[in-house]
Amino acid sequence: MRNLIILTLIISLFTSCFGDKKVTNVFEIGETSFINKNFKVNKINYTKGMSACNNITKEAIAKIYGVSASKVHVEDPTKSDRYKKDMAPACIFYVEEGDNDFMWLRGSIAVNREISKDEFMGDVAEAAGSGKNWEEAWSLKKSISKSAEWIPNLGKAALWNPKKGVLEIKFEGYTLVVNPLKNRLNKAETSKNRDYKKIAISMAKVGGYIN
Repeated sequence: MRNLIILTLIISLFTSCFGDKKVTNVFEIGETSFINKNFKVNKINYTKGMSACNNITKEAIAKIYGVSASKVHVEDPTKSDRYKKDMAPACIFYVEEGDNDFMWLRGSIAVNREISKDEFMGDVAEAAGSGKNWEEAWSLKKSISKSAEWIPNLGKAALWNPKKGVLEIKFEGYTLVVNPLKNRLNKAETSKNRDYKKIAISMAKVGGYIN
């Protein structure tokens, strides 16, 4: 119950910020049909010190977005002095689109490992769906969002939130969080009406996390 209260507060904050909050459907809480019963093993396992950029090239991102590879930048923040040293494995992408870098498209992927309940902030991680008992938290995340949708047959479970433009895929030991490259201030980009859900899935594929 404590975890449920914590998660409700966390999600309410974020969904309110994005105007995506709905009245919780109590019948959806605890519902587990979204879990992929066919999941076998990870293609990529979480390891300490891993790089989330290993399998993703700028050529792959360029192909997804239909731009020249010369316009794409790929950065591993864990190998840069510009970021804190203890951050989760991540890969940041930029596409030079627009008159200046303020208009560039930006996106990322992050590998967020499962946090044990006995670790620092373990209760919060458990409540937010980043712990070993994640199912109820994921069920609540879906039930409290107007726009979120399950994507079948990706990892153990996959949740796409179009309002936030974020794809979360649950694997054994971690969650992959994919933010497809976008920039709502770039009118030329938004006019293309890209399918960001499809792009997010493609990014997970070129990263080697899914088939």
